[in-house]
Parts: sequence; C-alpha cells; structure tokens
Amino acid sequence: MADPNIDATILKYENVINDVLKEDLRKLELRLEQVNAEITDLVQQKHTLKVITNKDMHPDGFKTQLNIGCNFFMEATVPDTSTLLMNVGLNHHLEFTIEEAYKYLDVRIKAFEEKAVELQNKASETKAHIKLMLFCIGELQDKAMKGS
Repeated sequence: MADPNIDATILKYENVINDVLKEDLRKLELRLEQVNAEITDLVQQKHTLKVITNKDMHPDGFKTQLNIGCNFFMEATVPDTSTLLMNVGLNHHLEFTIEEAYKYLDVRIKAFEEKAVELQNKASETKAHIKLMLFCIGELQDKAMKGS
C-alpha cells in the first residue's frame, strides 16, 4: 500500500510544477517574444535609416507617402536627410543626426539583446527546476513502489 505522505508530497510537487513553474515559463516566453519583436523592429529601423540616407540611391532626397490619418495618404518630398526625428518612447520625438540615430539604435538593440539573454537564462533555470522536480517525483514514486 502506498504511503499517504509520499502521495501527498507527489501531489504538491505536481501542483507546483503545473501551477507555478509552467506559468512562470509561459510568462517568460511571452516576454521573450516581445523583446525579440522589439529587436526585429529596431533592426528594421536601422535598415530603413540606411536606405533613406543613402546618397547614391537618393542624391536629391526621397519621395514617400505619409499617412495623415484614417488611411489617407499624402505625397511628401524629403530633400534633406541630414537630420531626422525619432520616436524615443511615449510619443516623444527627438531630432538626431544620422550618426546619432545609428548610435541610438545600436544602444537600444544592445539593451534589448541583453534583456533577451537574461530572459533566456531565467527560462533555462525554470526548465531546470521543472526537470529537478520531475526527477524528485520519480524518486518518490520509486520509493513508494519499493515500500509497498
């Protein structure tokens, strides 16, 4: 007959795995997805900056269409790309030179990459805790089988 203390302990471990650790892992993976999406967006901004400031492609500036609201577009010409406005967060825009914009994007990309590594490490720790608890459950079940 199985020891009721061992069964209760196994149940507690299973509850911790399912209710706490797996939920933590899900939240970490969602946050990691968000951080990776932000990195992708910043890399795309850097590429766009490179394209619009390329004097070989656009010696006299460039033409674009600008959404002025409700999907109404207006044609715009940008003759000087030596400075530009960038959204730095909370809809605050700052004027940057091209070099400053590249530095700003590089710093942001590096910060998000560091955050991604941190989240990956936390996810790895959580996975290790899950495996450890599963191992403990297996040990307790072996002990219960030998005891009966």
